Amino acid sequence: MAVLSVALVAPLASAETLSDLRNQVADTRTKRNTAQDSVHSAQQNVNAATQALLTSQNELENAQAALADISVELDIARENDARIAAELEAARAELELAKQRVAKAEAEVAAQVALIGQAARESFQQQSDLRDLTVLFGAETPAEMSQRLQWNTTVFDTQAAEKARLDAVRDELEAARALQAEIEARIAGEKAESEKSVARIAQLERQAEAQRAMVARLVAANEVARTAAQSELDADEAAFRSLQADEQRLQGEIQAEIARIRAEEEARRKAEEEARRKAEQEARDTQKPSSAQPPRASTPSRSSSRVSAHGFQRPVNANYGSPFGMRFHPILKYWRMHNGVDLGAPTGTPIYASQSGTVLKSGPNGGYGNFILIGHGDAINGKYVTTGYAHNSRNVVSVGQRVERGQLIGYVGSTGLSTTPHLHFELRLDGVPVNAVRYVA
Repeated sequence: MAVLSVALVAPLASAETLSDLRNQVADTRTKRNTAQDSVHSAQQNVNAATQALLTSQNELENAQAALADISVELDIARENDARIAAELEAARAELELAKQRVAKAEAEVAAQVALIGQAARESFQQQSDLRDLTVLFGAETPAEMSQRLQWNTTVFDTQAAEKARLDAVRDELEAARALQAEIEARIAGEKAESEKSVARIAQLERQAEAQRAMVARLVAANEVARTAAQSELDADEAAFRSLQADEQRLQGEIQAEIARIRAEEEARRKAEEEARRKAEQEARDTQKPSSAQPPRASTPSRSSSRVSAHGFQRPVNANYGSPFGMRFHPILKYWRMHNGVDLGAPTGTPIYASQSGTVLKSGPNGGYGNFILIGHGDAINGKYVTTGYAHNSRNVVSVGQRVERGQLIGYVGSTGLSTTPHLHFELRLDGVPVNAVRYVA
């Protein structure tokens, strides 16, 4: 009896310790999954911020290139403006000379007009029908007459020459005035063109400076955002590594606990075998038949699902959907391991225990939503088996509760990271996820 008492108490203590460890493992795994999701989210933020930074840097380079082009154009415009200024200065000097020529020509015209007028007045005053005879008969000698004829011809020729000079001076005056007008018009046009060019370049330069300042601010803001996102990613990765280390430590502890339980069970089995052998020996010695315990009746399944060769049934009456393995997550938008299989079913569809066991966890569990974890003992090839049921709309079992295969444990939903109602079903051997389809009907 003492041996049997020890054998019964020891498994209870071991079961409690193992249950605690498994709960710690489940809790740590939940935190690790959450941290991993945070790492991926932070990485996406870093990638987005980095892409925005590269885009703004490209915009800045384009703005700087445009500004360089504008600067070259501005330099050309300034050189052109300097050339125009020099031409204007030369034109002004030329204009001044032209004005002086015009003034001189006007003075000469006035003088010539006065001279011709005087000559005309004198000629008019001296005109008579006997003018030519006076020239001939007024002379006292033939020599004087010849001199008077020559003088009269000279006066006439001089008047004609003065008239021709007056016409030439007038033509020169008109040409000088036309040249002055042309120079003034050219100066005005070149000056207006220069002002327009400088104004346009100045406007473009202001726009380029404003664009460069805007892009520079954008680059600075994006750099701050990228730095913040990188810091968040570093923190999340550190937390994730810490949780990974915790899970590995707890996984080692649970393996050690399983080994200890198996050793104790083996010792108990040997003790029971020795006790049974002694009892049989005593019975033979006293010629009394030993009483045998009647076989224990198995608990019938509470659902009509068929059972696999490994003793597991499908937890919901639905077909398998998204399979076990790597897949592109529909919400997180990156490739990650899918540790279970999905069974599509409407919200409220009953969920049954795939195998008999003890409820290790029941409640919210991060991306799993409402989650149930059941431990089934060494059910497959001597490995400790757990089954997980995720995204439930409601759980109807609690931690520590014993459930039988086919017993109602919850209802299908779409809680946690889920896009549509379904059951996410996992099967793990010694804590390692495996393809549940290989072991479940």
